[in-house]
Amino acid sequence: MKPVYLALTLSIAALMGCSNASNTTSASSNSSDKSDQAGAIEAKKYEPCVIPEVEGYQQVGCLRDGLAGVVSRNDADPYTMTNRVGYVDQQGKLVIPFEYDGIMEGEGGEGITFNNFSEGLAAVVKNEKYGFIDTEGKVVIPLDYDWVSDFSEGLAVVRINERYGAIDKTGKVVIPVKYGSLGDFNEGFAFAAYPSQDMDYKYGLIDKNNKEVIPFMYQQMGNFSEGLVAVQKEGKWGYVNEENKPIIAIDLDYEQVNDFADGLAAVFDFEQNSDNMKYGYIDKTGKLVIPMSFTRVYWDDSEGKIDFKNGYALVNDSEGNEFCIDTKGKKAECPAGIDSSHKYFNDDSVEDEINQKLQNQSQSSSAGSARFAAITDYLVLKPGQKWTWEQLTALPNVQGWQNKTPEKNKYMPSDPNYSINADLSETGYMIAYGTKQQPKLVTLGSGQGIMEDEELRGVHDITDFFNSKNLIRIPSNCDVDDVLEQKFYKWQKEGAKPLYVYKAVMAGNSGTTAQYGIAESLDEFFKPQYEYTELELHSVDNDYNHVVCTFDE
Repeated sequence: MKPVYLALTLSIAALMGCSNASNTTSASSNSSDKSDQAGAIEAKKYEPCVIPEVEGYQQVGCLRDGLAGVVSRNDADPYTMTNRVGYVDQQGKLVIPFEYDGIMEGEGGEGITFNNFSEGLAAVVKNEKYGFIDTEGKVVIPLDYDWVSDFSEGLAVVRINERYGAIDKTGKVVIPVKYGSLGDFNEGFAFAAYPSQDMDYKYGLIDKNNKEVIPFMYQQMGNFSEGLVAVQKEGKWGYVNEENKPIIAIDLDYEQVNDFADGLAAVFDFEQNSDNMKYGYIDKTGKLVIPMSFTRVYWDDSEGKIDFKNGYALVNDSEGNEFCIDTKGKKAECPAGIDSSHKYFNDDSVEDEINQKLQNQSQSSSAGSARFAAITDYLVLKPGQKWTWEQLTALPNVQGWQNKTPEKNKYMPSDPNYSINADLSETGYMIAYGTKQQPKLVTLGSGQGIMEDEELRGVHDITDFFNSKNLIRIPSNCDVDDVLEQKFYKWQKEGAKPLYVYKAVMAGNSGTTAQYGIAESLDEFFKPQYEYTELELHSVDNDYNHVVCTFDE
């Protein structure tokens, strides 16, 4: 199965703005469930992240209440969720053993994560049921819920059968589990929503006694912050106080807005012909006081970092550079505790060192004697021939099969593809995708963390698979020469039909992934049915702008 290195899967997001396809996230929860609730508002919680210096884990989180979540390694099957999550102290000692399951994260469920401690408790999951433990590992609230948030102001949101309510730290239900949506409590209030007769949600504000403070009359609503809450009505945004009096008239024509922090709120609009968003900041009069000169790439999960905290906010420009600004919008040095948790190249020397390793590895590989030539020779097609699943399951030089029978992605029901998956080496893999009747695309790849091998000898170069004399470069506006290297080729052996290859190599200071896709046409790589697959290919140009890829063949 394809190796998973979480830092590497985040690298492209760092380059392109660190984002997420979800419009809304709650920093109090590591579950994507919350993003389905809150409409187009981002929560504003952000705490400095201190990560204990420990090694040997697939993932290490921030210290909260003296403990940090860790994901244990499972090199045999990195996707296995069972018994993967534990917690270590600041010295790296395992305080809470690996008794709890991982939580799926990422658009395609390609990562594993956990919940941090909050207010002395952490939400944990076992057999798809959630509950809470204390810092000694004792279960204090039974694992009876379909989903929970972290505790905020003494309450945690819970879900049972697609309805939401809230419990206190004894497990007592204090907000009935009846709402179609419910936010975290902030300054004593939380947004809630009921489905209306036309099945659109109507949002209002409640207090901790479940008293209706603002009627259920809005299309969307944010979190109550600094005495105001963002509301949307008839497609326009504004801000009201707890008496439902408009303080900023409900006529702001933005796609999304954030909660107020330090007297400022981020506001968003889509860039032209793009899913990316540009953003700036308004004050409490509704005036745009910091221009919309910043960019959030469409998959951004900013966890409140772009909101101001103690006079500073962490932002991105259109080129993916991340930096701090002050409340005047001027670039400023980031204070301690506010920095990029997703930026992997803090100086050029790290990036240069990794690229040099890859270059040395490429030069050491003989272009005339590909390491896995038997595999690609087997994938060659004669004129009029098509791949079949039966043919691919007889692929030579396979170290072991994860699955030889084409099957759908059980973690992503919307993924239409069938696939088979084989290990080629300790770090290499083959995955083929297609319909139930026929494979359409084959990927060959590898990935390795620097802690495993500083020379990255387990990252397979393109000349490990293909004889270079059979490859012809096809220039494209999607050629990238940076931390992400992306190139396209026509591959044709004598007497065979032409096939096409993409090369996608992502370097990070924690490791590198390399993937080579093979198909009968360049268009095949970009078909929408591969949205949920493990392709490392991106429709971007050398400046990481989203573009439609064209080819000069």
